[in-house]
Formats: sequence, structure tokens, C-alpha cells
Amino acid sequence: MGLASRLSVVAAAVAGLWTFEANAQQPVVTQLGWLRIGEYAPILIAEAKGFFKEEGIDHKTVDGGPGKNPIPIVAVGQAQFGLATNGMMLVSARLAKDPVDVVAVGTLFQQAPSAYLSIAAPDAPAPKPKDMEGKTVGVQAGSEFMFHAFTKKNGVDESKVKLVQVNATVEPLMVGKIDFFSGWVVNQTYQIEQEAAKPDAPPTVKGKSWKAMRFADYGIPAYTDVIFTSTDLLKKNPELVRHYLSAVAKGMQYVIDHPDESAELLAKFPGQIEDVNKLKWRFKLQNPLFQSDDTKKNGLLWMSPAIWDQMIGFLKEGDQIPRIIPAAEVMTDAYIAKPSLP
Repeated sequence: MGLASRLSVVAAAVAGLWTFEANAQQPVVTQLGWLRIGEYAPILIAEAKGFFKEEGIDHKTVDGGPGKNPIPIVAVGQAQFGLATNGMMLVSARLAKDPVDVVAVGTLFQQAPSAYLSIAAPDAPAPKPKDMEGKTVGVQAGSEFMFHAFTKKNGVDESKVKLVQVNATVEPLMVGKIDFFSGWVVNQTYQIEQEAAKPDAPPTVKGKSWKAMRFADYGIPAYTDVIFTSTDLLKKNPELVRHYLSAVAKGMQYVIDHPDESAELLAKFPGQIEDVNKLKWRFKLQNPLFQSDDTKKNGLLWMSPAIWDQMIGFLKEGDQIPRIIPAAEVMTDAYIAKPSLP
């Protein structure tokens, strides 16, 4: 019996418990994977618009940041839900020497914004993977295995590529120290656009634009900003998980339907570090990545087990995990509300 089947039995047994808890506004903490930015708009808007309260939840958002891993925080119960920057983190946690019993229950990004970014003239053609040959590529520590997966999938001769380690800031690309930078199209690209427009910008970026090779477009799909919880919570209070995901889906739909209003609202959210202009810019790029053919059929936040199988495969090929596990051991879609029929 798979994870979803086992947990559905428990769900039926405790369904009646939720009515009392909902009326009492059950406290719930979400541990973000990073600082409070527009990346997490569905959750922050759900809180600001009262969608969590509608679902019987008294919600609190807790920032992440350097050195703050949401996985152990959720595992020990300091937060009920967390956001994993990449779903692969959850696979690694479950297969660690000291396993962490966490389960993915939804994802914000259907299409990962992960990409190799470059800078070129606005009318220059989009780069192709083979363009990496003879160039310098900057990646963050721990992500080298994804570079190897990308080059293998796309026939890039790694012996012709200089791979260097960089931080998550895009300055090395803008000053010409590297030719490609591993980043997110909804994050570092804003800084490139802002710098390129300055009259005193360096020649390496002035008047130019960013180009992107998204991993998902070149055979390396992944889920990012994955919502997860503990197996213990799924067993003890499955209806809470359903109501939580319902609120987040409402928040996401609101951002999709009302991006400018969401930007204005989010800019005033306590602790938000992005201004309204950046948020409006972000939503133009980000909102399409929240959606896919899968979400049209199955609802926002939905995850494909087939994509999880590929993610697990990338980890094993990169020697990041000791063995392959079925997707059903680390994820479930059982708590996501199906879209209403027209």
C-alpha cells in the first residue's frame, strides 16, 4: 500500500476532528526556505487576504535565511509546513544516514525557474547547451551534480567547459568573470536588468539583456519551492493538510488573477524585502511558472510522480543518494483539491 493509500485510511478516521479545530482557528507555522520575498507570494497572499482563516487556520510565516534549513525545523514540529527550495532536498533528507521523515504535499513552481543565465545583446539568439564549450560556468556549491546531468543530457563536452564555484549573487556574470551563471529567472535577472539600464553600467552589461537556458527546457525537470510536512502530521491531522493546501491554492490563484493588486498588497506585508516594482516585474515571469497542463487537469500545487522519479534519478546518478526510492515514498497529491468542472 502506497503512502497516499495508507494516509487516506487515517484521513477518514479523523475527518470529524477538523470541525472543532477549524472553529478554534488552529495555529499553523510555515517555515520559508529563504527570506520573505515574492517567490512565496501564494502563502503570503493567503495570509494577507484571510484565506487561511477561511480554512480554520491561524497562520504565521517564519523567514528562512542563511544556515536555516526548513527540513529539520518541520521534522521536530517547530513548524507544521515548510518550503524546500528544491524537492531533491527532501529525497536526500529521507535517505540520509539519520533519515528525516518528511513528505512533499504540493509545489509552488510547476516549471522550475532554474537556469543557466548569460548576458548578450538584446537581439542575440538564445544560447544553446553546446555554447558552454570553451566558456566558464559558475555554479553554487553542492549543485555540481546538476551541471553534470545537464551536460550529459545535452551532449556537452565537459572537458571543454571551465566549471567554477560562485555564490548566489550574479555579479561575476555582470562583470565578465564567468560566461554562464546558475540562477533563477525570477531572481537574479532583475539585478541584470536594473544594472544594464544605468548610464554608468560596465560595458559587459550596459544596454544588454539576460538570456536563459532553463533546465526544464533541456530535459532536466524539477519541482522548486516544494511544500512539505511531516509524516506524523499527515497521520494525525490529514484534514489540516487539506485545508492548508486549499488556502495556499487560493492565494496562488489570487496572485495569478490579480498580479498588480497582489504586488501592492505584498509590498506592505510585514518583513517583505521586495518593493512593489520588483514584485510586479516578478509576477510577470513567475505566474506562468506556477501553471501547467497538469494543474489545469489536477489543480494548482499538483505534482507528477514521473517528474519526482526523474529528480530521484538525477540524485542517484550524481552520487547524492545511496539508492533509488519510489516517488510515492517522498510525495503525495492526495490532499490537493481537484479543480471544479466547468
